[in-house]
Amino acid sequence: MKQELKQLKARSRKLSLKQKMLNLSDNEIALNLKKTSDGFLRSNEWKTLRLKALELYGYVCIKCGRDNSREYPINVDHIKPRKFFPELALEITNLQPMCGPCNKKKGNNY
Repeated sequence: MKQELKQLKARSRKLSLKQKMLNLSDNEIALNLKKTSDGFLRSNEWKTLRLKALELYGYVCIKCGRDNSREYPINVDHIKPRKFFPELALEITNLQPMCGPCNKKKGNNY
């Protein structure tokens, strides 16, 4: 009985963390995670390219036109997702600025 209770509590913690993560933008998730799956979002190459993309394309969501704000920070999205096109991960032509809600709606689609 105690073991079952421990398992239920552990599962509950995991589910509440997952629920919290669903409401965050990609940048917020990256900031809140100690490690990414492969460290890509913490790499110097990505950080440098991300800033170049924001300078090139601007701090405005390409989908809805929102300006960068604390409430809606601009993310740098991979048009063709890194998951399916890892060779394009550091191609500036594969990047676009999007606010958190638009980026979340897009997900891994292109």
